[in-house]
Amino acid sequence: MEYPAAGEKSLLFCLFSDQRQTSAPLGRGCISPYIIWNARAIGPHRGRVTGEILGSTARPDGPDAAASADDTRPGGQRGLDAVQRGLDAQQLSALEQAFRTWVAAARRQTDRLSRQRLLLIFLLLRATGARLGEVLALDPGRDLDLTPLGGPDGSPTGGQGRRPVARFRSGGTVREVPLPADVAGELRAALADPQLTDSLEDGLARLFAMDQGHVRRKFYERAIEAGLPRELASPSALRRSLARSLVRQDVPLPVVQRLLGQSSADLTAAFCDYSADEAGRIVEDYLKREERRKTSARNRFTGQITRVTPGPVVSQIELTSLGGFKVVSVVTQESVERLGIAPGVLATADIKAPWVQVSAGAEEPRSSAANRYPAVVRRVLASPVDPVAAEVVAELSDGTRLAAVVTAESARRLRLTNGAPVWVSFGAFSVILNFG
Repeated sequence: MEYPAAGEKSLLFCLFSDQRQTSAPLGRGCISPYIIWNARAIGPHRGRVTGEILGSTARPDGPDAAASADDTRPGGQRGLDAVQRGLDAQQLSALEQAFRTWVAAARRQTDRLSRQRLLLIFLLLRATGARLGEVLALDPGRDLDLTPLGGPDGSPTGGQGRRPVARFRSGGTVREVPLPADVAGELRAALADPQLTDSLEDGLARLFAMDQGHVRRKFYERAIEAGLPRELASPSALRRSLARSLVRQDVPLPVVQRLLGQSSADLTAAFCDYSADEAGRIVEDYLKREERRKTSARNRFTGQITRVTPGPVVSQIELTSLGGFKVVSVVTQESVERLGIAPGVLATADIKAPWVQVSAGAEEPRSSAANRYPAVVRRVLASPVDPVAAEVVAELSDGTRLAAVVTAESARRLRLTNGAPVWVSFGAFSVILNFG
């Protein structure tokens, strides 16, 4: 086997003589050359080094008070800066590929199963931002709810299916973290593998019970194989990477805090410190997104998914916009599961102008279109250069503007002028839903 036993304990000694001494059990394999290096090289910071060996941090009141032991390993300022920056999407992909190549290269079954367990640990750390100790303590039967969004067999469940979750337990509290569909699927496949189950003495309950020192060493090796600084494969770097990614995607800081299980938003904010160059790029990206949003905001509803009505092939999705309008769309059932479409998910609904129909008058017309709204014409753009088509822009009561392309003859016949009451409509199959 490639991993040491995780259950055996040895007596921890007092590393330093100070005003107070510290003792606790250590897992076998935890006393590494790194500890000796720290003890020799960081005399003035011996309290922090002791905390790192005990699995805590500089402040004794919680695991988030400072960076983990990985941040100060030999490698100088470059390694520390790398951990503070975290990994970008390309680096995460390279690291994952290094793990998968390593698993596939195993010659013995015992090695393959051990490496597969380490791959699963990596996927959980990357997807949840959990601490390494939290992942290693997971009991799959108790702490992993891997039921697909559609139900146990993937069939529809009335649109009320919930996303797979991992439950992390600490201090009598339970923190639920949603799992991406691909990670949940890989975990389901692993738990259904009889070879993996039979290889564990205590069954699946100890699937993730591996020695922390061994896990870290294997992670560092994969980083080197991927051409990355080894510090970037540390659990704390993966945790920081997820936090920074979520904040960059405009996830509110308190939500990120709860996801990571941190005691305050200030600790979460410390994960998201940026250099001057990074801050400049972030602001530039934001301004570009705003410019695109303002120039293409027509024919767009932003809101929350409020209902999912599944079918054998396609599902009907209802979005309620910020202005209170209901927008109905139809997507494939496969897209519902892949995108995690469920009530409460934020989304935008886009409709192309040629798909929008305009009916003159204040009275609602008889129509088979699923989406129909009263509006007022704000602009009619007809060009003598193009005698065939005209653009009509109508405004809903909440200020949302819908542009429609109609024939110039239709615009004249319906007497579409500024201020005229109209109804705008479009079919459910004409709506494009966007997430993230």
